[in-house]
Amino acid sequence: MPEDLRACSIPVVGVLGNHDYESDQVEEVEKILKAAGMHLLNGQSYETNGVAFVGVKGFVGGFGRRMLASFGEAVLKTFVAESVKEAMRLENAMRAVGNERAVVVLHYAPIVDTVEGEPLEIFPFLGSSRLSETIDRFKVSAVVHGHAHHGRYQGHTPRGAPVYNVAFAVEKSTGRPYALIKV
Repeated sequence: MPEDLRACSIPVVGVLGNHDYESDQVEEVEKILKAAGMHLLNGQSYETNGVAFVGVKGFVGGFGRRMLASFGEAVLKTFVAESVKEAMRLENAMRAVGNERAVVVLHYAPIVDTVEGEPLEIFPFLGSSRLSETIDRFKVSAVVHGHAHHGRYQGHTPRGAPVYNVAFAVEKSTGRPYALIKV
């Protein structure tokens, strides 16, 4: 994969995901991706050709009225705090963007629409509405995320920002090996 990134003639932007953290080798993964030329976002933005790409991993916690609340045992409060922290990191990164066109890059889903197709039992582990609440406070041209391998390709935040699930299996199911998103 690093060879593919090095050969790419356009900027490559991304965020780490749960499998990158599972390895417990996050620093090594980051080092490899950055050395291959990827603009790895973790609470910051990268601007190119008049477009700001803003990225965080995001986190889980569920959607809408069924989103987990910070209530009960300490471990549950810690879990919810991580979800809130990622949404705040996204908000802080968005506040630093002065560009008219912004694309949000996430690993976890910000809306339920793009996880539909996954088993209902795992919806809370595929993303969090906290991310879409943050996104909807800003002018965002598009949002891309992965993680939901059997979800739907497209949806919208409550305020209308287009959201694309670009997980490889979903992207492949559209019949195209890539997508062009107009921002």
